[in-house]
Amino acid sequence: MVSVLVTAQIRLFRGDSNYNSDMAFSIENGFVYHGDHTFSRLVLFTISDNKVYHGQSTSTFDCLFTVNGDKVYQGDSNFSSDIVYTISDGKVYRGNSTFSSNCILTFEDDKIYMGDSNFPSDVLFTIQGINEISIALLACIVGPY
Repeated sequence: MVSVLVTAQIRLFRGDSNYNSDMAFSIENGFVYHGDHTFSRLVLFTISDNKVYHGQSTSTFDCLFTVNGDKVYQGDSNFSSDIVYTISDGKVYRGNSTFSSNCILTFEDDKIYMGDSNFPSDVLFTIQGINEISIALLACIVGPY
């Protein structure tokens, strides 16, 4: 698994677009902004040490998700009862499951698809960036659909 690097610049565009007007999220230096970070300085999330925090914080109290291997846990937990997502073969599953009925997102190339699909009509986001971010961390940012 690859986490965000310090100089990461990643953009998520709505659908199959790569126009700035369709930018849903931008990620720079571990901060996640709504839309283009040059226009919106409001930090939605902070990514640090495979954890996702609310706002511009790295306090345990603000920890929303913890990524450990192929699992995403609620808050600062590593208990199996707190598993939010399971990542397997480019797919994100709800809870501690890899059943196709629990698939909420599919990652393929630079696209994020809804559910267990890779049809062009099911593209939720197009990813553009100079560094990689783990599927687990992206799942935390875009949430379930």
